Amino acid sequence: MINSLRIKMILAFASFLFIFSILFYSQKNVRELREEAKEVLLFYTELYARIASEDDFTDFAFLFDEILTRISFPIIVTGQNDDEISAWKNVPSLSDTVRLSEEIQHLLTEKVKEMDRFTEPVPLTYDTLVIGYIHYSDSATIRRLKWMPYIELGGAILLIFIGFMFFQYIRSSEKKFIWVGMAKETAHQLGTPISSLMGWLALARETFSPHHEIFNEMDVDIQRLENVSNRFSQIGSRGQVKDINLKDVFEHVRTYMERRIPQKNKLLELQFNVETKRRIKGNSDLLEWALENLIKNSVDAIGGQTGKISVDVKDMNGNKILIDIKDTGKGIPESQWKAIFKPGFSTKKRGWGLGLSLTKRILEEYHRGRIYVFESREGEGTTIRIELETVANSVAGSQSSSQ
Repeated sequence: MINSLRIKMILAFASFLFIFSILFYSQKNVRELREEAKEVLLFYTELYARIASEDDFTDFAFLFDEILTRISFPIIVTGQNDDEISAWKNVPSLSDTVRLSEEIQHLLTEKVKEMDRFTEPVPLTYDTLVIGYIHYSDSATIRRLKWMPYIELGGAILLIFIGFMFFQYIRSSEKKFIWVGMAKETAHQLGTPISSLMGWLALARETFSPHHEIFNEMDVDIQRLENVSNRFSQIGSRGQVKDINLKDVFEHVRTYMERRIPQKNKLLELQFNVETKRRIKGNSDLLEWALENLIKNSVDAIGGQTGKISVDVKDMNGNKILIDIKDTGKGIPESQWKAIFKPGFSTKKRGWGLGLSLTKRILEEYHRGRIYVFESREGEGTTIRIELETVANSVAGSQSSSQ
């Protein structure tokens, strides 16, 4: 986890450095082009001032007809006051030949104010006297260049995002295929020895006492193995989804766990509080598997100490049902609340980190539910919450009691 986080931080830093370099380089070019535009404008005005200072010069329209027409960026020539408009050229959305009216003058005056916010006007002199100012702004090329890095970065980020989502989809699909393949292969591998054990058990019953307690227990365990094999075979299959009576599901889980928990911890108390008569759409075998995984994790969290596990099932408004599995175990640090559901994450020395990940997949992919750590305090315990959508207006017919 630390190496993965470090790699992500390095990649993020490199990305920000790359973006900053592009923006810095582009803005540097924009500043240089602005300086060049200003130097060109200063050159023309100095040239005009020098020519105009000669005694025999009388053609004052020379500035507008010959010099300013060669400029490709927007300019507005004013008198000593900004509202004294004399001429303009290359002003966006305004023709160079339109007649000056009150409306046009107001528009050009606003443009002058806008230009002066970004560039300093160039004084127009005649015989050492300032007779006006030339206000200018960026050319169309500079404006395009200024926005180009943002457009390029936006396009790059969009492509990266699409590629990332596509990669995540492929990765998720590959993981899903691996899960399904492993589950199917496990079911296939379990099938042969289970069938063999059933045959040997039948032969033993014919040879010895058919109702011996050992044979009954062996029969229960073989049925359990067969059920496990059946669960694995259903991973990746959608054909087994049907209406489920939740009270029956929790009764089966309670019966199984009450038989198995004393083998690990005789001091542990298991309590079920099922307050629902609703049904859900799903697969009862897989749902029981998910619930058993969560209870087993709670048993492991308590260890050999005295403790309690409670399973509370409550109806909520609408068609939602909440299942809280609460234990008095060692708790989970808040930084790991999401990580515990990721494949491979385990706090056990010999754990594979697949139980909670499988549980999450069963609840989200097969039952359109949600699972998360609702509350946890280190040294006090953890509450895992499951949210499921029930069948609309459903009421389970079973009236079986739960402890």
